Amino acid sequence: MTKYIYKLSPFLKETIWGWEKWVVSCHPNGPSIVDNGDLKGEALKDVEKFKEVFPILVKIIKADSVLSVQVHPDDEYARIHENSKGKTECWYILEAEKGATLISGIKKGLNKEKLRQIINDGKLEEELEETEVKPGDLIYIPSGTVHAIKGGLKLIEVQQNSDITYRLYDWGRGREEHVEQSLNVIDYTGENKGGKIENFSSLETPYFKVNKIEVKDTYKDSSKDGFNCFVVIDGEGTISCDKNSLKISKEETVYIPQGINYEIKGNLTLLKSNE
Repeated sequence: MTKYIYKLSPFLKETIWGWEKWVVSCHPNGPSIVDNGDLKGEALKDVEKFKEVFPILVKIIKADSVLSVQVHPDDEYARIHENSKGKTECWYILEAEKGATLISGIKKGLNKEKLRQIINDGKLEEELEETEVKPGDLIYIPSGTVHAIKGGLKLIEVQQNSDITYRLYDWGRGREEHVEQSLNVIDYTGENKGGKIENFSSLETPYFKVNKIEVKDTYKDSSKDGFNCFVVIDGEGTISCDKNSLKISKEETVYIPQGINYEIKGNLTLLKSNE
């Protein structure tokens, strides 16, 4: 494999609440496509031929209305019940209407039986924790965290490479719900320590790392320890290695295989993710 820097085209998924672009994806439900170099036109999953499963999935999500209230299992539960990886994720807020909120967690003092009764009584909405957010915030959503993106938000999501979601509540829209599976995997005590990170610069989880990179002139780095992915938050510039150079601008995405020294020039802000 030639050591190119690859620009990616996303897989677009339209939904009842808005849309999502799977901008770095080897998942069979929505692989992103390589735009250039020796792999032009191929699905990204073919880049990492030496790996059985690419470890992360990166999306851009635009919510015009609220998503379902949902929760994701951890690796052990997903392996046993879904033959899949679990799903820990985080959200970097790109755009937020004034006063915009999202759901991250449930009220303290609940357990499985209490929450089941609350759901049966139709009072779940009263037990959800809402968090006000603004552009630049990052929300960490470990597996087991009850969550929902609400309308008026646009964000970048970095997650484990999994498409397992249990829908706990859907605001009366009539879609399938997975109440018992959700009750089985919820983190009732908050021991996974998710939540909002204001003035975000970096996050390291057991599954991936995320960093906000500000480039005012030149930024040099290397992917010697593993692949790097970049989504442009704002601005424009170029990213180069000894094999090629690419122009990049807002919301464009690049994938850098392991073992490349690279340089970014321009005036731009990027979200970097890797293992």
